[in-house]
Order: sequence, then C-alpha cells, then structure tokens
Amino acid sequence: MKNTILFLLCVVLGFGCKTNNNNDSDNTAAKGVATTPQAVVTSGANIQKQTGPLAYGPNVPKVPDGDTVEIKFDVTHKLFQVKKDVLMAGWLFGDSIPGPIIHVRVGQTVKFSMTNRSSDSTMSNMSLAMNMESMKPMQHSIDFHAGMVNPEDKYRSIAAGETIHFMWTAHYPGVFMYHCGTPMVLMHMISGMVGMVIVDPKDGFPDHADREFALVQNEYYLKQASGSVYAADTIAALHRDPTYVTFNGKVSQYVFRPLRVKVGERIRVYFLNVGPNNISSFHVIGTILDKVWLDGNPANEFTGMQAVLVGPAQGAIIDFVLPEKGSYTFLDHSFANATEGAAGVFIAE
Repeated sequence: MKNTILFLLCVVLGFGCKTNNNNDSDNTAAKGVATTPQAVVTSGANIQKQTGPLAYGPNVPKVPDGDTVEIKFDVTHKLFQVKKDVLMAGWLFGDSIPGPIIHVRVGQTVKFSMTNRSSDSTMSNMSLAMNMESMKPMQHSIDFHAGMVNPEDKYRSIAAGETIHFMWTAHYPGVFMYHCGTPMVLMHMISGMVGMVIVDPKDGFPDHADREFALVQNEYYLKQASGSVYAADTIAALHRDPTYVTFNGKVSQYVFRPLRVKVGERIRVYFLNVGPNNISSFHVIGTILDKVWLDGNPANEFTGMQAVLVGPAQGAIIDFVLPEKGSYTFLDHSFANATEGAAGVFIAE
C-alpha cells in the first residue's frame, strides 16, 4: 500500500520514481552496518609516506582486490599553481588540489591513515609562504561522505606531527566527496582540502565504458599576498564571489591540454562538485548525455539529458558518445563559472 501511494504521488508530481523491495540491493538502506574499532592517534617521526591504489584526476584508479584496502594520506602545506603566474598558499591532501582519488567497491573496508605534515620543512626555501599565517602548522582532519561512522571519533582533528588511523566500509555505490572538517571548515575547503571517492556496486557499474575520466569542480577565493603568491580569502567565500572555478584544480587546463577520445566510444565521466558554494550545471556541447546516475548511484538513473545539475557535495556518473570527429567543449553551463575557468575540451579522433 505504501509503495502504491508513493508511486501515485510520483505520477502526480511528475517525478520518475522507482520502488524497490529488495533489501539486499546495493541501493537500499545498508544492512548490518558493523561498528568499527575506535580511531587511534599516534605521533612521532619516520611515518610512512602516502600509499595506496590512488590517482589524480582525470585518471581513474582501478578498484583493488581483496576485502580490505589500505590507504595512507599526507596533509601538507605548500604552494600550488592554480594557473600561470598564480600560486596559492594551499593546504593539500597529497600533492595536488583536489586530493587523490580513492576507488573501491561496495563491501570493501578502507583501512585509512592520515599524517598531518603541516610542520614539515618542505617550505623552508619559500620564506614568504612560511611567514604567512595560513602556512603555519595547524590541526587538520578528514570527513569521508562515503563512510558510515561516528564523526566525533573518526573525523576528529589532529595536530601537526600526528597520524590518525581508522576504518570505514563502503555501503553504497556512488561518487562521494571527502574534505577537511576542522573549523573553520570553509577556510580548509577553499585552501584545497577536498577530494573524490568512487564506490562501485559489488558487481561493477552497468554497461561498459570505453574511456573513463574523473572531474572535480572546485572554487578558488583568492587575495594577493605578494607578487604571484595568493592566499585563500574567507570573506570572498562568504560572499560567494569566486576568483576562479576549475576542473581538477587548474584554470581551463583541459582547454590547453584537451582530453582525447575516439569517435563513437562510450565515455564515462565521474563528476563531483566540491563547491563549496556554487551549483554546477555540467554540459557537453554537441552531444546528449545518454545516461546519468545522480550521486553516481545506478538506482538514480536519468536518460537523454542536456545538462546535469549538481550541488555542492554532490556527484554524478555521466555516460555519453561523441558522434563525429571534432572538438567538443565541456563546461559548467552556469556561464559565470565557465568564464572563471570551469571549461575544457574533448577531442574526438
């Protein structure tokens, strides 16, 4: 009876609803969510550097074998090149903005460690950056939207020189965000502490993709510190006035270095909008988006879309074909964002 009422409401309101009584599906409420061990915080030198089956966008790492995946992140403070002649004093997971992509499948457990290296001497030859208040050692943390854990325990802040160890299990398929959750969260996010997790269904995603790309959209809010060095500007972020909007951290990088594919290939884009403020309307000029799974979950399927509306901390998996030889621009169809750098090109050969 409940499903019947829900279906009628969907018809009246014009929604494309699905009902699913299979409680064992990847796409229903997770059953048997086990309690994970408490997080452990350690300190000391000679801690192993970043490891694991990781990649930086647009590359997509393979799903590792086994029931448990070991992953190690480093948090660093360093200068990051946003575009030519623009260096941001950033806070990074790993070596880039956004951070490394994690790719697992439903049922796998991530055995995770993160070391706060904000006090390391890698910046010693950059006196300006070292003298900036934003580059001083400070607390950091990580919040996995793909996890189902006690955030007060697993997502707690750690001081410079400390490492936090905890586990989380993937229960739902999709494209998820991770970010630093240390107050002021907005400041940590606009300084670069964001990234993507892809979770495959147990048996993999439906349909075969010939080519896969990972695209993370983010906003920069910058104020000049000295010369070509800039710092994150919280006031501008509070006023939702970005300096740049990018795919995978660099302004218009795929305009200058297009992504190359073949005519007729099924292309799959794992798309994530980490914001922190703007809604994205992802669009590819010259084709129709064949299949779109909102938040990357195959249960949330749309077909034949012209654009995908993705809010901050939301994602999508987008499948499409480029029909003829040529250049196909992809962009945020919210054109202020595209003009500020959220644009790129596919070359179909």
